[in-house]
Amino acid sequence: MKVLVTAATGYLGRAVAQRLQSAGHHVSAMARSEASLRAVTAAGFQPVRGDLTDPLSVRAAVAEVDAVIETAAADNESATEILLEAVTGTAKRYVRTSGTSVFTELSGGESSDTVHAEDPAFEPIPPVQHRFNLDRRVVAAAATGTHTVVLRPGMIYGGGGSEQLPVLLRAAMRDRVSRYMGSGLNRYPNVFLDDVAQAYVLAVESAPAGGEYNIAADEATMREIAEGIAQVLGLEPAVSATMEEMSEAIGLLYALGLSSNARVDASKIRAELGWTPQGPSLLDDLVHGSYQKVWGHREVSLQTGDVPR
Repeated sequence: MKVLVTAATGYLGRAVAQRLQSAGHHVSAMARSEASLRAVTAAGFQPVRGDLTDPLSVRAAVAEVDAVIETAAADNESATEILLEAVTGTAKRYVRTSGTSVFTELSGGESSDTVHAEDPAFEPIPPVQHRFNLDRRVVAAAATGTHTVVLRPGMIYGGGGSEQLPVLLRAAMRDRVSRYMGSGLNRYPNVFLDDVAQAYVLAVESAPAGGEYNIAADEATMREIAEGIAQVLGLEPAVSATMEEMSEAIGLLYALGLSSNARVDASKIRAELGWTPQGPSLLDDLVHGSYQKVWGHREVSLQTGDVPR
């Protein structure tokens, strides 16, 4: 299968593109600038000049492939609509990346017993309503014959990277203290990078039109994560913080998200697509694996910004 991957040099996009190639698929990657085109080529993917803000270039890129996987425009309504328009009326597949954050319950670091399965009738809280509405729009397109799929990964980790973990690691390195909000008993689902990449391969190969899947292998409390970060960096045990303190350390949006629950049931993707995660747990990889190797016991220079990324 010929597959176009957007943001193929990003954290998730690169892993997805590499796993697609390993599975025997031909991967092309969209890039806007000459530098981006060179980076895509160096990564081993077929470069395609295009921009998600330009319908003509997207249509031209999609015309050459059998499927498109979007990995970096979850809240971009214009990009979502442009990609939908490009695949409508064709037999091409469109896999959208959303996230389990659509199930966010603001809890201030407290626990919750609520676990969310895929439910198109779910009503999210206002801050994530827009993303969930885009998910609905993409799923609904299947009713008119367009082969669309929505994937919702939890917190992705592995290779010393992530969206959320480096934010916490950098703050702890800077302030010499690792924090969690309140009791730190709130839970967020997580999934190893290679495992989530495999889920994308399965989805583009065999997910039915209109399919939507939570992707999570495990979950951990934010206190456990904060304690793991303290151990990696050689700090004193993690401490409880107020919302004001967390917001000052990592910004209000991250503070709200990482003090919330977003627990999910990911049994559907296992049952329907045969997904079987194999990677280490988040806490194992954090304390004993890739994060220890990348971040462990580094000295921080605030003057030079010498912080691992």
